[in-house]
Amino acid sequence: MRRLLIFLMVGLCCAVSLKALAQGSDSLAGLKQFSDFSKIDITRLLEGEILTQRGPLMNFPNGISSQLCFAVPTSPAETAKRLQKWDPTRCKSLKVYVSHGLRDPCELKEFNSLYLYLDPGHRPIKWLLDQTLATSACNSELNLTQIEARELACCVGKDASPKTVGACWARLLFARASGFQRNGFASTLLYEFGEKSVNPASQLRSLLQEQVRITREFAPLLQRAGLVSGGAGISPLRPFYFWSLFEADHHATLTLGAVYELNLGDHYQLLNIEYYVSGTYYTSATLYEIWPIRDGGRTGSLVWRGDLFAAPLLRFTKGIERIASGAIMIQEIKKEVRCFQDSLKTP
Repeated sequence: MRRLLIFLMVGLCCAVSLKALAQGSDSLAGLKQFSDFSKIDITRLLEGEILTQRGPLMNFPNGISSQLCFAVPTSPAETAKRLQKWDPTRCKSLKVYVSHGLRDPCELKEFNSLYLYLDPGHRPIKWLLDQTLATSACNSELNLTQIEARELACCVGKDASPKTVGACWARLLFARASGFQRNGFASTLLYEFGEKSVNPASQLRSLLQEQVRITREFAPLLQRAGLVSGGAGISPLRPFYFWSLFEADHHATLTLGAVYELNLGDHYQLLNIEYYVSGTYYTSATLYEIWPIRDGGRTGSLVWRGDLFAAPLLRFTKGIERIASGAIMIQEIKKEVRCFQDSLKTP
């Protein structure tokens, strides 16, 4: 779960110094192979330091990335579990209105509470209500297929009340979530309004193609999630599914996502993807690798996080503007990481 402002993705990378050795696998050598961090002081990380690195400029015009490295006082297994089901609504600064887990298969009633969060007196929510009401079969500022736009317009009519809009969006989200649960990334529908149609799964793959070392490191996870080729004959991972509503670039934004976990014995990898985003940006992916660490009498986990994000406006940012976008993104991600670290202080 996640997302805040439009360019606010996250990336976390780490490498471990010789000062404090990680338990289990040689995390120092592993991190150097794929991350942008050459060394790290485990003691300082356990005291709360967060390392950040803006990702390199991409050939993919819609893409941006970043990396982070941090530590938490919990074991890798517990850290992975908490990351999957962390509730960001408890941290008000993240501006997440609701984040709701889904069964597999999901049911329409799991989206029925959406209308409770559609307060027209809140400007970002008012934007979503207005854009929903303005949607027609031929035009929309939202990420929809033409069929979805027509069905949404017919469902809403001229009634912009939260209950009506919430019910109409609930049907749309349920249909997309059900399709993804049945057929994975092969079921992702196009965003058909704009200069040209956009496939969110294709956007994710284009982002990964720019990150060769990271994609190689996470290949087994990405293959078993069905996002990249090479998973034939391999047992697929069953993810944790969710939907959420939050503020992104001052706009209320609906998303559908999935979190995949791969247990590698002494450490874990996670993939958190948004396979549907209602507007503002196209899609995002966050990768985590989690190792056990020990520093003197203290134990915990070393966490590398890498975020990939695709948005239409990034196509028009160059040079200083792109660097500024990356800086803003990193600050927002650090805020999210701080909130997660704080959440571990309570059961």
